[in-house]
Amino acid sequence: MTYAPPFGRRVVVTGLGAVTPLGNNVNAYWEGLVNGRSGVARITLWDPSEFEVQYAAEVKDFHPEEVIPSKELRRMDRHSQFAVVAATEAVADAGLQISEANRFDVGVIFGTAGGGYGTILANHDIFREKGWRRVSPFLVPNMLPDASSGHVAIATGASGPNFGVVSACATGAGAVGEAWETVRRGDCQAVIAGATDSPILPVVHAGFHALRALAANENPERACRPFDLNRTGFVVGEGAGALILESLEHALERGARVYAEVCGYGASADAYDMVAAQESGEAAAHAMQLAMRKGGIEASDIDYVNPHGTGTPLNDRVETVAIKRAFGEHARRLA
Repeated sequence: MTYAPPFGRRVVVTGLGAVTPLGNNVNAYWEGLVNGRSGVARITLWDPSEFEVQYAAEVKDFHPEEVIPSKELRRMDRHSQFAVVAATEAVADAGLQISEANRFDVGVIFGTAGGGYGTILANHDIFREKGWRRVSPFLVPNMLPDASSGHVAIATGASGPNFGVVSACATGAGAVGEAWETVRRGDCQAVIAGATDSPILPVVHAGFHALRALAANENPERACRPFDLNRTGFVVGEGAGALILESLEHALERGARVYAEVCGYGASADAYDMVAAQESGEAAAHAMQLAMRKGGIEASDIDYVNPHGTGTPLNDRVETVAIKRAFGEHARRLA
């Protein structure tokens, strides 16, 4: 298919970066994926003995000091450290040189579902034990949901549009979509886009237990089984992913490698419940249809769908309904 966007500039992906439970760069992550390795294991960040579910997908052997100056590192929440390492890899992978001459042409749109959980909890303990005068002056700027986008900008010098997307489990997709919109409409030439989270903390883990959404299995590596008949829930994980989104014209002009093209983006809400999905799947279907419409793409042009796949009985069923609603008979031919 020859693609021509119905409006705006064409936007491509020219750089990749990752910090994950399978590896702390793109190559290690990909190697783990194609070889079927699991990043799920017993929690080591703290003692999980009192919990029914004692495993998660932790980032392992993480050495941010190899990328981030020690002074900055001491002030940053773990989720921002993930973001900076992933973003730095993506910028290098893209061969994108950010200088005084072009810094306003490169933006940062980096999201998180929760922000600096760890920083808040650590300072809350200090406040309770030692009083208000001992609370860190770096608490407020580092607990914010857009702290990671700020740290990425400082690390790279990108001075274009900068904000954080906060949309629960859809945060990463939303960041990529908004980056696409930003480049497409000409606000800048490139955007460092991505998402990061570090929610493996005792109180957050307790909250997921309370939701009864965690997968319980004697074999942690097989605990999360999306769309399986016997699925029981999901496994909490942490990490970050980053992409460089760039106008096609700019990428070709500088001879950049192009991995893919972003053709469309849609978002919606079912305005129904804070946790449960509306069983009709109408809102999720609308988001997919909107993305196709904005990209000038027919349902039959799609070969593969990457679903949410939480592994919970309700979500997987509703998501299946939504995909069938969005794609009709073609849904049965999708990977």
